[in-house]
Amino acid sequence: MDAQGRLTILHVCEHFGGAEATLHGVARAFQWWIPNYDAMRFRVLLCSRKGWDKAAEQMKAAGTTPFTLGYGKMDPRNLFALIRLIRKERVDLIHAHGYGACTWGRIAGLLLRLPVIVHERCNYSTVPLYQRPVEWLLAPFTAHAFAVSESTRRFCIEKRYLKPELVQTLYNGILMSDMPAASAEWKAALRAEKGVAQDALLLGIVGRIESHKGHLDALRALKIVLETHPSVRLWIVGDGAYEAVVKQFVQEHQLGHAVQFLGFRRDVRQVIQCFDVQVFPSHQEGTPNTLYEAMLAGLPVVASTADGQGEILEHEKTALLYEPGDSVALARHLARMLEDAGLRRRLGAAVRERIKDFDGLRCIRTMEETYDRLLAMR
Repeated sequence: MDAQGRLTILHVCEHFGGAEATLHGVARAFQWWIPNYDAMRFRVLLCSRKGWDKAAEQMKAAGTTPFTLGYGKMDPRNLFALIRLIRKERVDLIHAHGYGACTWGRIAGLLLRLPVIVHERCNYSTVPLYQRPVEWLLAPFTAHAFAVSESTRRFCIEKRYLKPELVQTLYNGILMSDMPAASAEWKAALRAEKGVAQDALLLGIVGRIESHKGHLDALRALKIVLETHPSVRLWIVGDGAYEAVVKQFVQEHQLGHAVQFLGFRRDVRQVIQCFDVQVFPSHQEGTPNTLYEAMLAGLPVVASTADGQGEILEHEKTALLYEPGDSVALARHLARMLEDAGLRRRLGAAVRERIKDFDGLRCIRTMEETYDRLLAMR
């Protein structure tokens, strides 16, 4: 507790993006979580296990200056650095995100008798062999766990050995006011800058460019769609470790005339409003923040049924869905969207209504209530 009587919460994560990618999902969540905690009751700090990088610079530029530990995932110096930070800042509760952060966070919590929350965002097919005994040993020292989807909750129980009664599904959602307007003039100017005709139909993919995000599936589908819709265009927004592979695929398959890479954009929420359809081709997810943004913008969506995407969207009612990896089905859905303006309008209106069930303030209030409950028990 600090001098003002507030509880001090320390979020510990693996990293905010890394050397190749700018901010990923958890870092983007921190950017709107931290300013919206009740500042009269909670002092919220942020720490990355990795050292300072360009993603940390992005966090600082956005108004949150994080701490960093700066050691490798399995380096025991993480523990000593974390304990020093906890003692110096008089931390009351640790909220951990990612394997390394959850490992060292729970050990530090055990030694200092602090409650630790595990927050899982991903669904992996398994846990690495070396991590399994660690997860088994530390599971009893997990005070609570949040999972960003029902499928992620099952992963926590089955693969991370957490007790079912401790694991709570908590969809991140989005702040309902967090969609800056993009004027028709601004959108027209950006399309013109990128050489996209005003009457051309524009697809978009937003997020880190990683192998499991399904960019290659989308490009295979685009190649099929171009045979009957030669004027369609695709913008890929984001950066990441797999970017060179995706660009090579574009080059090898002569898709350069139809695909543009916009990189990391601070104005991404305005950029997506240029899209006619947004595509979510991931093979695995928790529930991506970019999906909530598309829904709030009222964009018609074509998405794989991966994890949380298949939980919050319903085929034909709020989106067109397909099995992850099925690029032929994706192409079929895209062609249908491009040909049917009425379908686009109907699905866009449906997701704008559906997003009301995922008000991000409820997510923050749930975390605050959990902090209060765990610290009262302590």
